[in-house]
Amino acid sequence: MRTVILAALILTVFNGGSGAQPVAQGGMLTVQGQGRVQVPPDHASLTVEVVTRGKSPEAATAAHRERASRAVSALRDMNKDGVEIERSVFRLDEVRQQPGPASTERRSEPEYQAITTFELKTKQTSKVDGAVTAIAATGLFQVRNMSFGIDERNPGMKAARKGAVDDARDRAMTYAEAAGVQLGEILRIDDTNGRVPRDFAVAAPMMRSVQVIPPETLTLSASVTMSWRIVARP
Repeated sequence: MRTVILAALILTVFNGGSGAQPVAQGGMLTVQGQGRVQVPPDHASLTVEVVTRGKSPEAATAAHRERASRAVSALRDMNKDGVEIERSVFRLDEVRQQPGPASTERRSEPEYQAITTFELKTKQTSKVDGAVTAIAATGLFQVRNMSFGIDERNPGMKAARKGAVDDARDRAMTYAEAAGVQLGEILRIDDTNGRVPRDFAVAAPMMRSVQVIPPETLTLSASVTMSWRIVARP
């Protein structure tokens, strides 16, 4: 009878409540660890557009070609200041007129606009305000938005991942000690969620009215799920 009771107690420890985290089941303990570090942004991304209007698609495109060429030259001149063109996209749209009151509504002549969108990047975040000022001074661009971010290979990402593993191990040891067991070998490691932020954006109206100052830090986070074999204490 004593043997049967002891076996029931062991099954209770290893098959705890279902649906909870961490889960101790079948001699295995699974937990999730989180790691976070604060690092300064290592680049800024900027979206600008050259927009040219015309009474026909041909007229808009012809006038736009010369302005877009000057825009590319201006941006390439900024290479020495660390501004790079990541990509550019051209499109041609018809300008939609907002309908007026029914009594005064009249059909206006169609108008078209040729647009080249440039995605820019600079790693010299301390000089980004000067870059925005220089771009606006050309009179060619409409500044759409800017964001500060961190590249995937930033050393801070490694620190966040190590922190996630340390956190998972600490949690597992705490649960194992509370349950009266100890951890065995690691059975599985899953990189469940690593996030590289690009979440500090500056609106175009703000860039035109105040100095653009990069954020001091952004948060890098990593998440790992780890499983250990559970063994009885000696």
